[in-house]
Amino acid sequence: MERDMTPINGVTYYRPPSGSEVSGLDGKVVFSLGPEPVPLLDEDYRALGGQVPGYDAVGRGVYHALRQDPGCRYCERYAEMLKGYPHYVSELASYILMLGEKDVEVPYLERRVKLLRIFSLLEPENAHFPLEIGVTLLDQACRFSALHLSTAALFRAEQYLDRARELAGDQPRCLTTLAEVSFLLGKYDKAASLWRALLPEVEEKAKAELKARLERIDRGEVPRVPAVDYLEAIAGAMALREEGGYQEATAILNDVMADAWFALEFPMAEIPYLLALCCKDLGAAADARFYLRQALRINPEFSEAQTALEQLEQ
Repeated sequence: MERDMTPINGVTYYRPPSGSEVSGLDGKVVFSLGPEPVPLLDEDYRALGGQVPGYDAVGRGVYHALRQDPGCRYCERYAEMLKGYPHYVSELASYILMLGEKDVEVPYLERRVKLLRIFSLLEPENAHFPLEIGVTLLDQACRFSALHLSTAALFRAEQYLDRARELAGDQPRCLTTLAEVSFLLGKYDKAASLWRALLPEVEEKAKAELKARLERIDRGEVPRVPAVDYLEAIAGAMALREEGGYQEATAILNDVMADAWFALEFPMAEIPYLLALCCKDLGAAADARFYLRQALRINPEFSEAQTALEQLEQ
């Protein structure tokens, strides 16, 4: 493999001779190859037989490489080449729409981010794509199955949302999402500035809620530590419980719940639910019932908490 190239499973890099060209779609698409190595699927590389790869082989390789790692070396060049394959671009757009229209699990959110990053390469001045990446990363950071990755996801979200704001200015959706990310990261001055910029754009009910949050920030009524630290702590408690460390997990979750300002800003029914499971593991059924009822007060539609409570009350 070419030195200093990004390793991608199923790809062999091909160094094209100077002056190589690829033509496709009955001559409607023509572009030169090189000097960068071209990613080819392993089977296409083996089938070359000393010839320059054709339009289809180059398209398959570039498409596969970008889908596997949109940050690979020469990704900008590969994205430029991908523009010559409208069927792949259309397929990418369809996947993004499909993944954005349903409530999907974390691995699919990660896939959506990768696909959006490809479009961000295709249209680097389009604010829509970094905005959607930021929104998706915020969603991922708050999923309980991915809380251990929340810090990295939120910092990445902030970078993309800052870029979207540079490109498109103070669009309400961008301001709202970036403010939430900033607050989670403990950047309260930045969050407050964004919410103040948003105030003229929102309805009266939302305006009252924003003003209340701004007043709490002005009074210093914020979580003791950045909320993202609590998210990571919850992930640690979940891991401890899985390993049988029920007492340790209970102590962590109680500490999180003791921060009244965190609980106010982020009423998460999953926290008392997890605490209830730890209490159940420790044989403290009464405490477990108490926390399950608390979880249901936060989210009356929390079916797992309702089922667990019914089982304990039998």
